[in-house]
Amino acid sequence: MMNTRSIAIIITFTALSIVVIPFRIPTVYLPGFYYYFWGIPIVAALLLFDFKVALSVMILNTLARMAMGVNPNPLVLPVIVWAPFLTMLGGVYLANKLIARRGSIGKPISEARKIIVVTALGVAFRGIIMPFVDYANYHTVFPFFLGIAFPEAYILGIMPATVLFNILVPLYEVSIGYLIARTVGKNLKIGPQL
Repeated sequence: MMNTRSIAIIITFTALSIVVIPFRIPTVYLPGFYYYFWGIPIVAALLLFDFKVALSVMILNTLARMAMGVNPNPLVLPVIVWAPFLTMLGGVYLANKLIARRGSIGKPISEARKIIVVTALGVAFRGIIMPFVDYANYHTVFPFFLGIAFPEAYILGIMPATVLFNILVPLYEVSIGYLIARTVGKNLKIGPQL
């Protein structure tokens, strides 16, 4: 059961993630792909609260982007967004747990190392897992939803750029999300003190 505080937190972080949806920077190396900023509040919500709050914000954000028509085919949006984002959040969640465990046994790490560990595991999870998921998506999901069959040479040729994209996105989303979570947590005295 969610209480009023949890619902208010989810609404606040969802609103923040929706406000930044229109802002994007195109990638030069992967046409049609953009660097978005809507994931940063979701990462901050995960670090400040828990996975349930972050997942709720992510689902509501996806519904908002579907309603806003961000993708020409709204049905493919959850399929292509949730896998990379959940792998990244999995790395962030694991890093947060490892840092908390180390602190509980009396071996805390410095702030600089915390942000490096959280970002590195977010990058590692997404960078290692997503090439396999992307390869499968180009063979199954995209042909099904978009009606386009991609040749094997195209898929293999685009994989290095896709890997680079899956490494760069967590670098800025996780590090900025961590800094926001740390600042909000200290100033408002909410969530775990990062």
